[in-house]
Amino acid sequence: MRWWGCPGHRTRFRPLAAAAMLLAATAVSAAGWGGITPGETRQRDVEARYGRPSRERSVTEGGLTGAEWTYVGDRAPRGLERMVVGFGLVRPTGFVPDLVRALTLYPKPHVFSVAKLTEGWGKPDAIGTDEQTKRSVLRYDAEAILVFLDRSGEWAEVMVFAPEGTAAR
Repeated sequence: MRWWGCPGHRTRFRPLAAAAMLLAATAVSAAGWGGITPGETRQRDVEARYGRPSRERSVTEGGLTGAEWTYVGDRAPRGLERMVVGFGLVRPTGFVPDLVRALTLYPKPHVFSVAKLTEGWGKPDAIGTDEQTKRSVLRYDAEAILVFLDRSGEWAEVMVFAPEGTAAR
């Protein structure tokens, strides 16, 4: 991605590559959504709130294995097409397999407009363009959120909540 307002800063992000998210995390936690906060929420808490996922798979990176739960259709929270919760976070004290590593939301069209995003999280710290899709991306540093906008640039198509070090490469 190329970030405007961040001279010389260039990084790539693969929102659908869960394996890339099993990197070591810093002590920084991310903002939460729907009762799930990466770096704080446990697998049992997600299950208590949303039930069993529609799909479940294991993701292994660097010899560490974490679960990935996907909620789709009527199992997805209201307003979302899909919600993906990745578990398995490296903390300074070691690997915690049942701790939420990342939360990825796929909102239905027009649910999270840029106006609503700004109302909820303020002005983004950076606005960039994903080099592969040529779509705008908003970055909120303090909350550790990346928002990929639709082609029109008016609403969120994908939102990734993850502590620093787990989502960006």
